[in-house]
Amino acid sequence: MISKLPLKWLHFYAVLSLFIFFWVQGLKHFSGIKANWIFHHLNDFLTIPLVATLCLHGVWLVKKDNTIRLNLFTILSLVAMFSIAFEYYLPMQSHRYTADIYDVYCYFSGGIIFYFLQKLK
Repeated sequence: MISKLPLKWLHFYAVLSLFIFFWVQGLKHFSGIKANWIFHHLNDFLTIPLVATLCLHGVWLVKKDNTIRLNLFTILSLVAMFSIAFEYYLPMQSHRYTADIYDVYCYFSGGIIFYFLQKLK
């Protein structure tokens, strides 16, 4: 099954991203390290490639065609939805969320990385 999985670099990046996410969360909770730039921006950078990879698998499942790729408009729409939800709407609703333009840059950078990783042969 794994040998037939297309986009090996994208999937390697997704698994590595999950590993990094859980490692950083472990550092945050168990060691008390206070590297705020990592905790505030790394998750946002990793979010779009992970969510887009899940969306791509959903499309493959529904269409039964694993040659389909997400186009740039779809990826940028995902970036826009996350940016609006987490950097505009939710900060107005709750003090727990803060609006930060650097998070939008992280979402966008993650989207660009996903776009190019899915284009690799």
